[in-house]
Amino acid sequence: MTSDLIHVSSTAQSTASAEAVFAVIADGSTWPHWSAIKTFTLQTPGADGAEGVGAVRRWNSGLMTTIEQVVEVEAPTKFAYTLLESKLVLVRDYRADVVITPTATGCSVQWSSEFRPKVPGTGWFWRIALGKLGASLASGAAEYAQTLAK
Repeated sequence: MTSDLIHVSSTAQSTASAEAVFAVIADGSTWPHWSAIKTFTLQTPGADGAEGVGAVRRWNSGLMTTIEQVVEVEAPTKFAYTLLESKLVLVRDYRADVVITPTATGCSVQWSSEFRPKVPGTGWFWRIALGKLGASLASGAAEYAQTLAK
């Protein structure tokens, strides 16, 4: 029996440009400044020798280590990654798509993800938890990019 695919999405506004917000999201070394991430390591460079498509990024939040792979980069409007490994996030087929849309006053940041719970009956929990995470990441990147622009 396979679990239904769950979708969650959050949007934040930024007065920073789409290019500035994209730069913050695409550069893993900035994440400890604007998210719950404590440490970042580029485990494997992407095809571009940096954090482009194929790059494997390792995060540590103090509670857990998460390993993700960059799967799509369209600067400055889209960045996507998949979850490769996490001992605490009990989901599979996880993919996050970050879409940055220029606006008259800066940009909007939409952080969407889809996944299937590994344990039947836990979809509601992961919908809430990963929805809150996406909202936190969208607003954190949007706000951090604004502070850099000042």
